[in-house]
Amino acid sequence: MAKRDKPKGSLKPTLNQLSAAIDEVLQGITQEVYAAVDRGLDKAARHMEHALEVATPYDTHETQRSWEVNFKYRNVRYIYNTSTRPKTPGDTITSGDGEIPIVNLLEFGRKGKPFVRKTVQENQNQVINIIKGEIEHAKT
Repeated sequence: MAKRDKPKGSLKPTLNQLSAAIDEVLQGITQEVYAAVDRGLDKAARHMEHALEVATPYDTHETQRSWEVNFKYRNVRYIYNTSTRPKTPGDTITSGDGEIPIVNLLEFGRKGKPFVRKTVQENQNQVINIIKGEIEHAKT
């Protein structure tokens, strides 16, 4: 039986190199996924912004045109409406500057015409599919 030669040197440098190579590959994949999620969120937010514009009661044109998306944060999008009216005595809903968001009145007021929650629920699967589509597209 032949005697096996002992490996010369240590395996540690090879394992360290492999570990560094794996870390580099995983870092690249992570960055690609985050970028795909961001693109998906952009498209999904624009879709939802349009859906909310369409669903906003017709008698509130200013409110329809006041939907905006905040793209400030990575992997987060905020959709909000900037339309307000001045506070009057007896109002309990206010923002910081004494203005009342019209959407709050429409959604929660006694004479409101709720539509936001319903629109979000109706578009939930489309939003998910838009984001998933971007992630799947990034894989190819």
